[in-house]
Amino acid sequence: MPSLNISVSHQLTQAEAADRLKKKRTEIIEQHTYTVSDVKENWTGPYSLEFSFRILGFSLTGSVEALNSSVRIIVELPVAAMLMQGTIESQVRRELEQVLQ
Repeated sequence: MPSLNISVSHQLTQAEAADRLKKKRTEIIEQHTYTVSDVKENWTGPYSLEFSFRILGFSLTGSVEALNSSVRIIVELPVAAMLMQGTIESQVRRELEQVLQ
């Protein structure tokens, strides 16, 4: 299965980066109530999250990790979503950059 591997640098503490990611996660779920379903998440540590959800008929799984100077997101994409990989990657990167400003 193809994947996105996105890393964005930040100047925050690791804890602040993780807190901002948690807030953004809540916003995304609230804003996309009708398109996002079956959300599952497992915080494997204070700064690491494994997740899965369904959006627009696609099942996605991945992980997010707040590191000392960057945040890394890895998302496994279904083959059918490969046509939109560039769009998905740019949107995720843009959102992540805004969260970490």
